[in-house]
Amino acid sequence: MLKLGIIGTSWISHEFITAAHQTGHYHLQAVYSRKMKTAQEFCEPYGEISCYTDVIDFLDSELDVVYIASPNSLHFAQAKLAILAKKHVIIEKPAVTNPSEWKELVKLAKEHQVYLFEAARNYQEAAFQVVKDFLSNQEILGANFTFAKYSSKLPALLAGEMPNIFSDVYAGGALMDLGVYCLYLAIGFFGEPISSRYT
Repeated sequence: MLKLGIIGTSWISHEFITAAHQTGHYHLQAVYSRKMKTAQEFCEPYGEISCYTDVIDFLDSELDVVYIASPNSLHFAQAKLAILAKKHVIIEKPAVTNPSEWKELVKLAKEHQVYLFEAARNYQEAAFQVVKDFLSNQEILGANFTFAKYSSKLPALLAGEMPNIFSDVYAGGALMDLGVYCLYLAIGFFGEPISSRYT
């Protein structure tokens, strides 16, 4: 049984815990949040779980795996600390905000002999491989990937608040939130682009 620690107390962390428990391989042991009250409220459904507001103390606890679902801009620093503490790391998408951060994390993970991966679900779905296999012997003339969804955070934004998911400070925005699914599919099916432009 792997001892699991969670960084980030949003709804996606609850979803991850549910899925992790269903495997029978994980036991939730600790949660880190910037505010103790938030961590404690998050942990209520799970019984006696250690709560931390100091990430170093959190990483010093007896954890095997750390799942990171904090605001995007915090992923790199938190993942780096976890790897240096010899924890396996699962980072919610997007794992990092630029390629150099990812390369550094991969290098550190190899050096410290821990696993590192991004929680990008579409690669794990059976349909992904079926479509990829089908496309492998087809002539592709073009592709259009769209992911459209009403954000549950939009009313807060319209009311003058700035949810993390929309904040540049936290590397938010449409591309980082949901657009990555379209990018991951395109790259997964067709390989890395020769060039790209984002406006």
